[in-house]
Amino acid sequence: MNSLSVRLEIEELIKKHQINREKFFEVRKDQWRDILDNIEERFLVKTHYTHGLHWGWNRLKEPRYSVRFVDSPYKHIKDNIKDEYVYFIVEDVYDKMWVYEGARNTIFNQVIPELYQLNEYFLVSKKYQWLICEDHHEIVHLSGSEIIERMKAYEQKNIEKIFK
Repeated sequence: MNSLSVRLEIEELIKKHQINREKFFEVRKDQWRDILDNIEERFLVKTHYTHGLHWGWNRLKEPRYSVRFVDSPYKHIKDNIKDEYVYFIVEDVYDKMWVYEGARNTIFNQVIPELYQLNEYFLVSKKYQWLICEDHHEIVHLSGSEIIERMKAYEQKNIEKIFK
């Protein structure tokens, strides 16, 4: 496996920090394709059948919204997610997407801050109600009315944390 693989890094992180596999795990081999298909169908404008989540933030369906923070975006994203468990999709080398399911607090407190190879990732409601992506420019992209309204309210209360 490639030493720059975020999947490998996540596996090492789980073992090193003894992260509970009930709180964070890679989805089963017979589930990941359906999950990605549902996300693509619900949130992306597909102009070609081969378009997947790679650079998917560039093709989000309406309603969509973007915001940039002055510091690490994940610290602010966490405050806007109310779901206890979400899908966490990471982009790996060669544009491969790995699908995880996990507890919000585990993802934000034990996984994201520890990953050096993490370039872009998606967080998605397990009911496919919203999607959040942090891209490789540290810009946060959102799709879904509920999460957009929550983020706009957060911006209003935290104007000093927004990059203008």
